[in-house]
Amino acid sequence: MDSAAAEAAQPDSTSAAGYPQPGGSPSRPLRFRLFLLAASGLAPLALVLVVASAYLAQERRTETQRSALDLSRALATAVDAELGSTISLLENLTISSDLQNIAPARLSTEDFARLAQRMAQSQQWLMIVVTDERGEVVAREGPAAPEARSTVEPDSLAQVRSTLAPVVGRVAVGPGGRDAFAVRIPVLKDGRPRYVLSAVVPTNRILEVVTRQQVASPWLATVFDQGGNKVAGSRTDGARRYSASLEQLVGRGDGEGVGITRTPDGAEKLVGFSRVRSSHWVVAVGIPSDKANADLRRVIAAVGAGTAASLGLLAWLAWRMSRSITGPIDVLKRAAADLGVGKQVALRPLGVEELDEVGWALRQAAIDRDDANERHGKVEAEREHLLAQLEEALRVAEQANRNKDEFLALLGHELRNPLAPIMNAVHLIGLKGDDRTLPEQRIIQRQLRYVTRMVDDLLDASRITSKRFAINLRPLRPVPVLEQTVESQRPNFGSRAVNLRIDDAARNEWVRADEARLVQVFNNILGNAIKFTAPTGAIDVEARKVGRSIEFVFRDDGAGMKPEHLRRAFDLFYQAPHRAPGVGAGLGLGLAIVRSLVEMHAGTVRAHSDGEGRGMVITITLPVGQPPNHEPVKPRIAAGAASMRVLVVDDNEDAADTLSMLLVATGFVVQVAYAPQSALDAVVSFQPEIVLLDIGLPEMDGYEVARRLRSGERPYAGRLVALTGYGQEKDVQKAHDAGFDAHLTKPVEPDTLLEMLARFAQAARPRP
Repeated sequence: MDSAAAEAAQPDSTSAAGYPQPGGSPSRPLRFRLFLLAASGLAPLALVLVVASAYLAQERRTETQRSALDLSRALATAVDAELGSTISLLENLTISSDLQNIAPARLSTEDFARLAQRMAQSQQWLMIVVTDERGEVVAREGPAAPEARSTVEPDSLAQVRSTLAPVVGRVAVGPGGRDAFAVRIPVLKDGRPRYVLSAVVPTNRILEVVTRQQVASPWLATVFDQGGNKVAGSRTDGARRYSASLEQLVGRGDGEGVGITRTPDGAEKLVGFSRVRSSHWVVAVGIPSDKANADLRRVIAAVGAGTAASLGLLAWLAWRMSRSITGPIDVLKRAAADLGVGKQVALRPLGVEELDEVGWALRQAAIDRDDANERHGKVEAEREHLLAQLEEALRVAEQANRNKDEFLALLGHELRNPLAPIMNAVHLIGLKGDDRTLPEQRIIQRQLRYVTRMVDDLLDASRITSKRFAINLRPLRPVPVLEQTVESQRPNFGSRAVNLRIDDAARNEWVRADEARLVQVFNNILGNAIKFTAPTGAIDVEARKVGRSIEFVFRDDGAGMKPEHLRRAFDLFYQAPHRAPGVGAGLGLGLAIVRSLVEMHAGTVRAHSDGEGRGMVITITLPVGQPPNHEPVKPRIAAGAASMRVLVVDDNEDAADTLSMLLVATGFVVQVAYAPQSALDAVVSFQPEIVLLDIGLPEMDGYEVARRLRSGERPYAGRLVALTGYGQEKDVQKAHDAGFDAHLTKPVEPDTLLEMLARFAQAARPRP
């Protein structure tokens, strides 16, 4: 050691370390100071982690409840569709059998008994029951009719007689000890109830609806009747009624909601529920909180363990560093020189606290340099980890979007299939010229249009959000389209005052638009105005030219909206929380589709309201375009089309039979086939000129039947028309690839079908 180092190493009596203490402040061990510095740097990170963990826990709970509510909505819609289908079938039975004119003594011997037996068996109902105005059973048909000894759930029977409206009863013990519920409709004659027609439906039908939704474990979906009794569930949990906490949540009277419930053993569940509109049943979907938060707890535990390990490592490093910086001053000088030129600093223990402070400063400077490099590496690793998480989240979102599209396509098909025979049956009833059923026909037609529009809105919303929606823009005059749309809505206006004003400057202007989509926009807005305007209210429609644009203004004096709700009026699935009495909830798609369609036309749409109860103003602006070179010519229906031979193929016997009756009533020669093989045989024997072929056939779908017809030993040269509930672009393309000449989506308007058949007759040429 040189003289300077030796001198620096000599002890000094002024302090224990050989140096005077400035201000008399006590000396702290180096280990304590190092640990305190490192821990203070880690404390903000720990605080951020605690706050982030609490935020993630709350977000996870909110997202789980939102998922439960969305699933309960979908299940409620499916259950409502099943119950609505049962009510529609009962109404068809009253119409097809003319039940109101049959005497009680003849109910079990005439056609009604056969129709009732057939319908009960085809729908897997326990039985169909007819009671008179006194509540006495006058007919009982169906597989379980011999076992029945009393009326199933008589309260709903009294309710339907008092309300004169369809009623879905509570779950009760049916024939043979099976759980069932009654769906009842009144049969009126001269405005008074003559009979009550009831279908006793086993709860297994609702269980099938729930099972089809494929609710994944550990989620639990349960359907309860209006009395809180369990109807069906995605898993067996032994409960026959909903819990006290769920009863309190549902008892608030809201149409839907989310909350926290507890099982009898005290376990917490996150729950969302929705009410079924047609029956006041409740669909509840829940998941145990511990299952929903399992992944989050593991993350929090890992963060806590990492923080504790970091503190331990820092303490150990502080202890090690306090021992390593104890060299003499010459070592400190060399270390300072090494630090200055960027070399590694190497220090041996010095044993003097003041020198240790200097040495600590040099070593800490080197450590800070190394820590910066280490932190940079950690930041890069964290960035890579976050990027991987983002890619996985995008993959999951894309898969969820594909699943949604597949579900909506299946939902559209399942809803359209029963609508087709209903529409055909209504048209057939109209052909019979019975004026007594005109009110009922109009009701069914309105409801059919409403359900069909709702299915189309669902599929349109899916295509719009996934950027797969295409429109056919061409020059047209929008004012005649508006006038025709208003005129078509006349039957729905009722006693409301309707005022249509057309600016002369706008009447002959042209825009580039898709006529069908423009009609859809006008119908959606007028439908909302009718829905939210009192029967004695007023609706004003105005078309005017403003600069190089045409404005369409729709005013009503109906329910209106608060400003905070008005801002979200065009959001997908949004519904204002407060509505006028008697107004249905709908799906919240109409205005969202309006905005998307108007923007596709390079236009704008805006809404204004002065508040609740003060009406609404919707303004659509479209840019003026150039007129076409010539007016389009609409095709005319050819005469003599009704002499053609038509083969109807559909495994839904109701759909096939009603379509056959419609075509026969129009003058066509028709044959029906209910199975693929019988259809292939009928083409050979019957030699039809047109085949109306369903796609969703058992054993062999319609695409395969079409391919066999086109590629057999004697290829079929007639016209093939796909008649199906699947109506997306890919379905139309598949039909074309399989050899179909046309594709129609159920339910198809009879006039549309007859016009297409007329065009085929006019062409009258074999397929090349």
